[in-house]
Amino acid sequence: MKIDRHLSWVLLRRGDEILLGLKKRGFGAGKLNGVGGKQEVGETIEECAIRETQEEIGVKITKFECLGKIIFDNLFYKNIPECNMMHCFVATEWEGEPVESDEEKPQWIKISDLDYSKLWGDDEHWLPPILAGKEIEAYFHYNSDNTFDDFWVDEVPNKQIGPIIDDELVGLGKKTVNEAKLKQFYSARAILLNDKNQVGLIHATNRGWYKLPGGGHEDDEMWGENLRRELIEETGYKIHNLKSLGYVVNIRADWDMYATAYMYLCKTGEFVGKKQMEDEIADGDCLEWFDSFDEAIAALEAVDLKKIDFYGAYFFTRREIEALKYAKKAYEEIHG
Repeated sequence: MKIDRHLSWVLLRRGDEILLGLKKRGFGAGKLNGVGGKQEVGETIEECAIRETQEEIGVKITKFECLGKIIFDNLFYKNIPECNMMHCFVATEWEGEPVESDEEKPQWIKISDLDYSKLWGDDEHWLPPILAGKEIEAYFHYNSDNTFDDFWVDEVPNKQIGPIIDDELVGLGKKTVNEAKLKQFYSARAILLNDKNQVGLIHATNRGWYKLPGGGHEDDEMWGENLRRELIEETGYKIHNLKSLGYVVNIRADWDMYATAYMYLCKTGEFVGKKQMEDEIADGDCLEWFDSFDEAIAALEAVDLKKIDFYGAYFFTRREIEALKYAKKAYEEIHG
């Protein structure tokens, strides 16, 4: 997805209060918002956040963290549709006191008194998890009248699921690993449930293995984009994210690879048709449903890895088992 511009958005926080600015002019005038603006050529998004906060309310933020990346797609600015990414920062330390400018009137507001009707319409969907200290990604597709018709908000998985999966753990014997040579590989994968709460696995019928649907991460792509793109390619389904689970790490010594897979518990949505890659078609990939988590795990455990004789299969088979066991517990917590 091509991003037309990157924006910073900064929220000052002191205890149970946050500082928002009442926009006095231009785009969004009359609304409460965080302070920030467009990233300039040659500066990092962090430098942009510092500069814009100083310009708009006279404060230099000194301790802050990014807790959100949000894409606003087809957002009309000066009657031209744009695709913008906003980087959301929460600052807890700063120099100086907020002052009113010709652009912003800063206001301290208790979180419990926050009136979302005075903010942008999308804020009520993504701001609460940020205020709860969670890191999120989100996407909003806008119409020409600046209302949105499609969106998603995901919490970014931030904890490791299970042990690090390496040669020794999968029974291949400990290989010598040169950590300096390890190539980083990232992917997003779904523990996918249908409307019958069956669990879906991709069955490579010409290869003999099973995998969770999902795949490799592309440059500058958010994990949620990665996940939804891959699910349409492999299964044909749009998805609803139920819960962000965590990530699984495996080190494949023979390939000098450090692979991290971000796992999400998801539900099928609209079927829009598969867009499989040539290698997926050649492998005979198809979506197969299992009546329970245990049945899906059993199918993975029954795979004869020695017969397949493919190095990578040892790792992704164990990875999927670890993820499914964790997802089973998460699903039971959701449904009691």
